Amino acid sequence: MYDQREKAQRDYEWVISGAREEGREEGREEGREEGELVGKVHTLQELLGESLTTKSVLLSEGTDALTKRLAELQQRLRDRQLG
Repeated sequence: MYDQREKAQRDYEWVISGAREEGREEGREEGREEGELVGKVHTLQELLGESLTTKSVLLSEGTDALTKRLAELQQRLRDRQLG
């Protein structure tokens, strides 16, 4: 009986450890993605002659808002090149 309880506890700890590691990896991936978006936003702002939005402000917006901002900047650059 004791061995079963001990095995169950080890199994539980193993599952929790795996879940933690998976969460960390997802967080790292999301951080890399946001960092790339911030870099692209900064590049487009420079090309458009705008002042750069601080990294902390951009990161606080989240991935969806960053993606939207990036698309808007890309469109403004295209419009400028055509006009």
